[in-house]
Parts: sequence; C-alpha cells; structure tokens
Amino acid sequence: MSLSLLFGIIDSHAQINITGANYGNARTNSNTDETILTRAVVSTATFGKLGAFPVDGQIYAQPLYVSGLSIPGGGARNVVFVATMNNTVYAFDADNPAAATPIWQTNLGPSVPAGDIPYLTDLNPFVGILSTPAIDPAAQILYAVAETWESGAPVFRLHALALLTGQETANGPAVISAAVPGAGAASSNGIIAFDPFWHLQRPGLALANGNVYICFGSHGDAGNYHGWVLAYNASNVQQQIAVFNTTPNGNEGGIWQSGHAPAVDADGNVYVISGNGDFDGATNFSGSVIKLSPNLTVLDWYTPADWQYIDANDLDVGSTSAILTGALLLAGDKGGRLINLAAGQFGHVESAPGADDFLASASGIFDLALWQTGQGSFLYEHDWNGYLKSYPVTSAGITPTPNSTGTWRGDSLYSGLAISSNGDTDGILWETTGDHSTPGIPATLHAWNASDLTQELWNSTLNPADVLGAFAKFVSPLVANGRVYVPTFSNQLVIYGLKTSDQSSFAPQAASILNGASFIENSLSPGEIVAISGANLGPSSLLSAQISGANAFPFALGGVQVLFDGAPAPLLYVSSTEVGAVVPLSVSGTTQLTVETAAGQSSVVSLPVVPATPALFTTSGFGTGQAAALNEDGTVNSASNPASVGSIVSVFATGLGPTTPAGADGSIVSTLAPANLPISGIIGSLPGYVVYAGAAPGMINGAFQINIRISPLSPTGPTVPIFLQAGDAVSQPGVWIAVQ
Repeated sequence: MSLSLLFGIIDSHAQINITGANYGNARTNSNTDETILTRAVVSTATFGKLGAFPVDGQIYAQPLYVSGLSIPGGGARNVVFVATMNNTVYAFDADNPAAATPIWQTNLGPSVPAGDIPYLTDLNPFVGILSTPAIDPAAQILYAVAETWESGAPVFRLHALALLTGQETANGPAVISAAVPGAGAASSNGIIAFDPFWHLQRPGLALANGNVYICFGSHGDAGNYHGWVLAYNASNVQQQIAVFNTTPNGNEGGIWQSGHAPAVDADGNVYVISGNGDFDGATNFSGSVIKLSPNLTVLDWYTPADWQYIDANDLDVGSTSAILTGALLLAGDKGGRLINLAAGQFGHVESAPGADDFLASASGIFDLALWQTGQGSFLYEHDWNGYLKSYPVTSAGITPTPNSTGTWRGDSLYSGLAISSNGDTDGILWETTGDHSTPGIPATLHAWNASDLTQELWNSTLNPADVLGAFAKFVSPLVANGRVYVPTFSNQLVIYGLKTSDQSSFAPQAASILNGASFIENSLSPGEIVAISGANLGPSSLLSAQISGANAFPFALGGVQVLFDGAPAPLLYVSSTEVGAVVPLSVSGTTQLTVETAAGQSSVVSLPVVPATPALFTTSGFGTGQAAALNEDGTVNSASNPASVGSIVSVFATGLGPTTPAGADGSIVSTLAPANLPISGIIGSLPGYVVYAGAAPGMINGAFQINIRISPLSPTGPTVPIFLQAGDAVSQPGVWIAVQ
C-alpha cells in the first residue's frame, strides 16, 4: 500500500464526509462524529448565520460534503456539493461561507417547465435535479439524475461528474430507459416501457455493490405510472445492470419516500417502500416495504393488514425511507403510523392491524431521525402542528410511549430532521420547519436538545441576522465539522456555525483526541497516529503535510504545532477543526497535550499513556467496514477481490507501540522494524499466523504493516471480521476483510 493511499485514508476523517442522502445507506439522518457543535456552544451568543452560497434555483436535494479534495490550482479543500431544480450542480469551499463564486459549477441541461406537465401542481416553476445525488469518494465521482426538457418532452439522464472539475466521467451521461414484461398499465405486446412523461425521480440515489440505484414514482398520482428501481454500473453508467417494477401486472406503486434514498444493508440488499396502488403479493407490491437483492429480485416484503383501506384513503407506507438498525427496519407512513420489522423476516402481509406498527401521529409522517447511543437508540418524529417526540428503540421494536416530548407546536408537516452528536454525548436534533402551504415564507432552523426535547438551544428567528430563507420541504439540513448547511427555495444554501470561528483572532480549542484509525477516544500509546478535533485549530482550509528533503514529516504546518509535554509532534494535516499528528515515541505515564497557533495556545489536555492502542485502518476512513488490506499478490482486498484461505493478507494499523529499531519521530520507515509487543491476528474468530508485524516500509513511523496467513479453516465471505491484539490490547470491532 502506498504512502499516499494510506494517508488518503487517514485524511478522509480529517473532516467527515457525507456522501449520500440521509447521512448514509442506513438512512438514519444522523452524524455522530460532530465534535464542535456541542449543546454548550449552540446559543444566540456564539452560534448564528455565517453566510449563504448563491445558486440558480430551488434546492430540493440534501447537500453533500467531501473533505480534503485536491482542487486543481486550489489546493486541498473541504467541499460542499449542492444541486438545484435548474439542473446545476455546484461545488463550494465549505470553509468559506462568504464565497459567492463556486469552485466549479456544471449545468446539465434545460429543466422541465412544471406547467407543461399535467397534474404537476406541487413543483413550481421548474423540475430539474429533484433527488439527492450520491458521491463515491474513492472514485471521486458525483452521480446525479437530471430531468431535462427536449423537443417538448422530459428526458431523464444519469450523470457522473468528476468531483474535482464537474466534468462528465464514467462514460456519462446515460439516457434512462427501462422495460419489463407485464400486462399492467401502459403494457404493449406484453412489455411495459418506462415513460418519462408520467414519472418523477424523487428519492435520493444510492451507491452500493458497484451500482447506482435510481427510484421513480409519479407526479400527482397521475397517468399510467409504476414504481421503478433501476441499477446502473457506477464505473460505466451506460450499462444497465438490473430493473425492478413494483406493479408489472397492475398500476401505480410509485416510490417517492419524501426524497429519502433507498436503504442498503451490509450484504448489499436494497430496501424501498412503495406507495398506493395494486397489490397481490405475487407480482404487484404497492403499499409495501420491499427487500431487493443487489440485482433487484424480491427477497422479502411487508404489507399492512388493512392495505385495502390504506390504499383507498391514500394513507400508504411510502412516505419515508426504511431506516436500518441491524436487528430492525423502521419506517413511518402517511397515516401517522410508525412501523418496525425484524430485519431478517418481514412476515409478508401483517398478521393483524397493529401487529408491526402503532399510531404515533394524527397526521402523516414524512421524516424520521435515529440516534444510536451506548445507552440506547431513539427515533424522532414531529406531529404536524403537534409535538416533537422521541421514542426509545429496543431489539424488540419501537416503544410506543415517548421518552421525551417537546412543547413547541407549529407547521412541521414537511420538516427536515438531522441528529448531530459526539458519539453518545451532546446530541442535538436539528429541524427545519415552515409554512408548507404558502411558498416563499422564511423557514426556521431549530436546534433541540436531543435528550430533552423541551429544551430549545437556539433557532434562526431569535436574531434578525440569522434569517433562513424560503422553506424547502422534506430536505434534512447537513451538519458537518461545526457547520450546518440548510437548503432553501430562495436560491441559497445558508450556512450556520460558531461566530468565533476566525482563527486569526481566537485561541485554539482541543476538544477530543481520537485514534487516527479507529476514531475512538481512549488512552494514547507511543507512536500512535491521532486526530485532534476542536475549533480554531488551524487554517480554514485543510492543509496536508509534504515530506521534507530529510525524508520526514514536519513538526510545524500552517502555523500550527502540537506539543506533547512541550515537545512538538510530527503533523500529517491541519485545518480549523482537526489536526492529524503522531504521538512522540518518548511519551510515558501521563502526557500533556496542547495545540499552538499564532492566536495562542489551547488549554492543556492530560492523557494517560499505555503500551498499545491497536487500531486497523479502513477504506472508509471512519474506523469501520472494509479493512485497508492487500492480498498476497499486492492487489487491494475487497468484496470483488477476496483473499484465498491459506494466503497472506497485509493489513495496516497504528498504536502497536515501539519497534526495534525505534526509528525517529516523523521519519519515513526504510527498513523492517518488528513491534516490541507480541502481535496476533484473529480472522473470522480463528487465529492467523503473523508473518510480520512492524513498521510499514515507505510510510511514516507510527504506521504498521501486519502480514497474516489466513487459516485454512477460516470462514469465507465478503465481511469476515478481523482483529489485532498487541499485548493485552485489542483493535476496534466492525472491521472486516473478504475471504474466499
């Protein structure tokens, strides 16, 4: 593994990436890695509107965020991407709220005049990019579906845009078309062809299994429409992989989910929820929660017991996406019910009304957010003109009695919800509310204490300078790295954050020190790569270190130094909210950490030092998922390129303690240097034979390479768990390799 690839993984957590609708494939609407926006700092004194990015149309799509992009001619930038109903995609410098000019912008063609489409009454004046795009940060591609008006008819295209330039790539764009056998509405000679005229592409896109998944529903329940799910090859968008139609022998069953994207589980299965229409449980699956294989075959489904009444009264289950918790699937519907299903068995038609659901609201539910903590999980929904509520979620399902209920009542029918927290602490529920019936009325951004919904920390109406702009329905605010980015129908993406974020005037604040591979906060070990989170830590844009002529990393970068017991540490990257450093090999007992900039020095943080804090690097950059690993032939280990049983796999880690020889702080390793502590590897619960465990040649001192021979008896599959043990310490859970 190259030095640049490894530190691409490390830097990927320097500032969190949010690359798809609803904060990831589980669709929880939660970011639990927010260390800056604590409850204590979100107040009128310290938090408010910082600026607004101007765009050319209404924003229905959730903004997305990628950190540390090497923009041509612009250096490393943290970037917010936003798409409009005028079919324009923008890339803005996320750390410059005053920027009026984007890094780049790309228009994907003329948008559709809403007045030229019958029954399209709730979108005005144009329809363009209605859904949230999806980003593959490894391939550096943004996928978006644009609806364009050509020769008096709408056309849908899948675009693949390079993150750095906005130029088409992956053989894009591709005109979207589809056909399935069937005798349902608009069938001709036993074939139903996708008709762009009667369909809307509302749900966010999903990326999984090397595919882009695209869903369609109707506009105004008009015409001969169906629910469609299409899969395209993400590497070559001209190649359609699979097609699913919800009602091939019937009508309707559109998939809209209030703009939420399909959920995807760890096995790559895709979950969609269809709206009202025909149902028979054989080929027609309207009003159902549907589990599809990666190739879009039906694996399981759930339909309410009183589906006929629900269909006749437009109270269908298709108003939210599925939320996946591992053991459960959660959803809401237009009748105000909350639904919980066992993830392994949906049960098909519900055994009796209320068996898998309960009435939570007197009106429809269009958005949910789930906060998963070590003390339990909590599901949030807001009754229209009623109260915001939090429901405990256990392995058995949603507890029908709220554990917290707010006191504010207002128009919350089409609100957008998002949770931010620092793990289990400082949970904040962000909510956009507004007059859903009167276009142009300014919305309100609220910040609620997620543990006590009676406590409003702040809202955008308290200070006239914080006015938000016209309410954008259904879309969740984006919370990332101490800022909140809120879409509007006022042709602006509005940015909120700490008013004291000018690094030239305010001393740095070190809030948490995390392992640079696992992103777990615990003790430190000598030579461990760490990520220091906080505020005012360095320059507004991410700055990555360059190797010096002495073949070493610098001890000062962008005017920033990190001191352990007064001694400077090697630096990997610096930014306003996070700094990557390597703990000096000399630390022992308890070490005193400070961050120093031109504006001053942070408060001292005292940290215990232990022999080892082993943690595996992952390809996601978030400390869980596919390990950063190489197969014996040097290729990257992945689900599509598994290692064979009995072969050697190389994984990369930090926190394994000193080596012999020890090497110098910040130096690039040039010779093999085994770890002093005994290192063992467990793959699929079976010990593997460790061929080598020590400093990784060609990488910074503090990064380790562990070569493990996989047991011939190892289990196989794309997600075989892997652990390292260094002395008595064990690496983080939730990391896997692929084995065949």
